[in-house]
Amino acid sequence: MKEKQKKQKEGLARLFELAGRKSHKLIMAAVLSVCSALSRIVFFFAIYGVIREILMNYSTPEHMRVEKVIMYSGITLAGIILYGICSYVSGSLSHVAAYDLLYEIRLQLMDKMSRISMGYFNGTTQGAIKKVMTDDVEEIETFVAHNLSDVAAAVAVPLFTIIFLFVMDWRLALVTLFTIIFSLILLGMCLKQKDKAALQKEMQDRLEQMTSTIVEFIHGIPVIKIFNRTLGAFKRYKNDINAFVDSVDRTAKANAFPMGLYYVFFGDQMLFLLPASILILQHEPDFMSGVLVVILFFIIGQGFKEPLENMMNLVIGMNRINESVKRIDNILYQPEIIIEEAQIPKRYDVTYENVSFSYDGKRNVLQNINFHANEGMVCGIVGPSGGGKTTFLELLLRFYMLDEGSIKIGGVDIVKIPQNVLMEKVAFVFQESMVFSDTVENNIGMGNNMASYEQVVQAAQAANIHDVIMKLPDGYQTIIGKEDAYLSGGEKQRLAIARLFLKDAPILVLDEATAYADAENESKIQSAFARLSKGKTVFIIAHRIRTIENADCILVLNDGRIEASGIHEELYRDCQLYRNMLKANERRAEWTIGMRRGEENYVC
Repeated sequence: MKEKQKKQKEGLARLFELAGRKSHKLIMAAVLSVCSALSRIVFFFAIYGVIREILMNYSTPEHMRVEKVIMYSGITLAGIILYGICSYVSGSLSHVAAYDLLYEIRLQLMDKMSRISMGYFNGTTQGAIKKVMTDDVEEIETFVAHNLSDVAAAVAVPLFTIIFLFVMDWRLALVTLFTIIFSLILLGMCLKQKDKAALQKEMQDRLEQMTSTIVEFIHGIPVIKIFNRTLGAFKRYKNDINAFVDSVDRTAKANAFPMGLYYVFFGDQMLFLLPASILILQHEPDFMSGVLVVILFFIIGQGFKEPLENMMNLVIGMNRINESVKRIDNILYQPEIIIEEAQIPKRYDVTYENVSFSYDGKRNVLQNINFHANEGMVCGIVGPSGGGKTTFLELLLRFYMLDEGSIKIGGVDIVKIPQNVLMEKVAFVFQESMVFSDTVENNIGMGNNMASYEQVVQAAQAANIHDVIMKLPDGYQTIIGKEDAYLSGGEKQRLAIARLFLKDAPILVLDEATAYADAENESKIQSAFARLSKGKTVFIIAHRIRTIENADCILVLNDGRIEASGIHEELYRDCQLYRNMLKANERRAEWTIGMRRGEENYVC
């Protein structure tokens, strides 16, 4: 119920909700901002006082009271000092609150992304997430650090000034307000048009797409260079940039005329105030007093224009802020598994019961999967590409929610196992291993943050990566990716395997974990796996069938179904697909590159 109420809040209301965590600092910042703005207005009143003293005594300068001029000068100096102090403290408080809020929001986003389905990331580009984490969150910082205080000043100062001007002369006050009210009507008409909001959304979407493509382009630079392609050859990169520029151009042109009118009228109070003053002065019984009032309006009218402009700029930028808040909430409100009665498995057998799954809700990637692996069993998984092997194991890790059926560990449905517990019980290495720009020790230590240095070294030795690490500039303290400290694909894979050794989880998931190892290292890794897998439930996806020939059970997945299961000898005898795959493996082992017939053969 609370979740639904949160979803109903959007835009400014949601932004105030996010900023509410730092309300005490923001309230004080707003109060000081009002004091700062009022102290600036004092300067204009002081000028008016000096001018009044001069004009009232222009014919008899000896009657001019110098002490009043000095008093107004002192008031001006005090106003400047007060403005500086209040402005500095207000800005400091609002910025501290803003940066604290940015920190909290980013932590919330990271925490949320650690708990939502991996399917969200498969359907979302890196650039889109990067935009939310940086650009959209920075919009929050701009609002909290600047606009909240500006709004307080923009409301309090003009209200105070307008009341004062109405007391002085209601006719000139109405003329002064006319251009402001008319410009606000123009602004409202512009912002309420649906096509303007749609253009703003399109511009943000184009920016997100362009950011995603830039990230992809950077990752793809090696391929572009290998094939000697130019920047223009990456058409999607060029097209996305042009699409964003076109969107900005159309948004600017659509807003050019109405926003131009808005700025013309909003900044031209004097355009109507001057002729109105002349008309009023013609019928004023005390001409000099009337002139002084007109001068006051000319001076004060400019004084309260700036805070109003700040508020109007905030209103103009609200469409952009609303879009940023929506994109942040799109992550924060992503559905996640709610475990009402958490259960922790006591044993580690794995059961798939009538499991079906599809990524798009239409075509099943896995269909009616039924399988049971006893605790301590080593289970190999083979099959053609696209047969569902990786998805089969990703579902065990709860990367996606099942369409039908259930997966159980030790008789406990995985949807009832807390995420942190599930990740503690299952260790996995996939085909592509992520290595962070951090020390080698910390990269391996991700498998167990409580592990000692000696345990990290033992894990590296077990994964056959210790010798490689010792050749790096600073050994285990080398920061990967800096000062020419890089690892090859196979070395990254072995470093990821070292994490698995260190974690020592009761269930192991290996998605072709030895794909990048050479023959010698593969043999060593296989023997290490044999030691590690004792007493553990192990799932291994293998493209080289010989690596899992001795498994306790082998599943043959084809087109999302279990076509056959059993030990190697049984499958070789009874499953045609398995025999074909085995023969293909044998042909690959004999594959050579040579010259044409009649020429000397070169074998690679």
